[in-house]
Amino acid sequence: MSPDVMSPDAKSSIIDISKEDAEKFSLTSLRFKHRFAESGLFEDDALAELIETYPGHLMTVYTTTQQPDGSYLWRYGSISGLTGEQVLEAIQHGHLWLNLQHIEDAAPRHAALVQRAFGDIANLNPGLRTFRHNTGILISSPDMSVLYHCDIPPIALWHIRGRKRLWLYPDTDEFLSPENRERVVLREQEEEVPYSPSFDQHAKVFDLEVGDAVAWKQQAPHRVDNLDGLNVSITTSYYTPEAQRFYGVVFANGAMRRLLGVTPTSRNTTGVAAMAKCAFAAGIKYSGLLKSRERVLQTSFQVDPREELGYVELGAPQGA
Repeated sequence: MSPDVMSPDAKSSIIDISKEDAEKFSLTSLRFKHRFAESGLFEDDALAELIETYPGHLMTVYTTTQQPDGSYLWRYGSISGLTGEQVLEAIQHGHLWLNLQHIEDAAPRHAALVQRAFGDIANLNPGLRTFRHNTGILISSPDMSVLYHCDIPPIALWHIRGRKRLWLYPDTDEFLSPENRERVVLREQEEEVPYSPSFDQHAKVFDLEVGDAVAWKQQAPHRVDNLDGLNVSITTSYYTPEAQRFYGVVFANGAMRRLLGVTPTSRNTTGVAAMAKCAFAAGIKYSGLLKSRERVLQTSFQVDPREELGYVELGAPQGA
């Protein structure tokens, strides 16, 4: 463990990013370096202890299952009754993806690494204002993939263990239709959106090793393939004033399409119309008019380290 990395009074940077790239943070895709692994917080014993003591309502475990039409479905599971060591064992040889959410609230030592990194970026880009940080630790199996999807806010990914490949696609209607963009923002569907292999020729591809970080702009479609070893990353979603306005505009567009029967075409975030849309979105969210459209997560499997895939279907007999 590097004392410098963990010290709140450390003077050196925890990331290696140029001033030019820092000034473009949140506006485009960027690759740079970080030193999170030096903390010692992401070794097997430390991860097992973290999982075992983490608040259950802030942990989500997933797998993917291929459907008859060839598409893949994200499914949610349970780690109830297992030790952290058993969960980690199941992930290491299975087909699982674990998200420890909101480390700002539940894992302050881990969150401090991200806070330092954002502080380093802000030192090089004093005009950057970020807020509403939501950071999670992602622990996934060597063969796991994250399906083509888009997140609602901008994202920074800090890769810590294993190797993975990130495919990042253009943020245009060809790769993410306005209707699907709105469904994700309104939480009517998961973040997965329609994908075609033909998209890959337009993607930026990042092969990530220990210590690599990538940041990308709001709602940019992407997918991830793990390449080797247990994969551990931290992902941080956040907002800037521009990103918050964009969210409000897209939310309002979706609400107008559903409640008023209109077909909005603009996603501009400046001007009177944009401000009116943001106010409209805030009113709709406060009223709860679209709450009934939000998806409901169903638990369909139980993690079990004795099984080849690391889990058993709920209702199926578990291994002896």
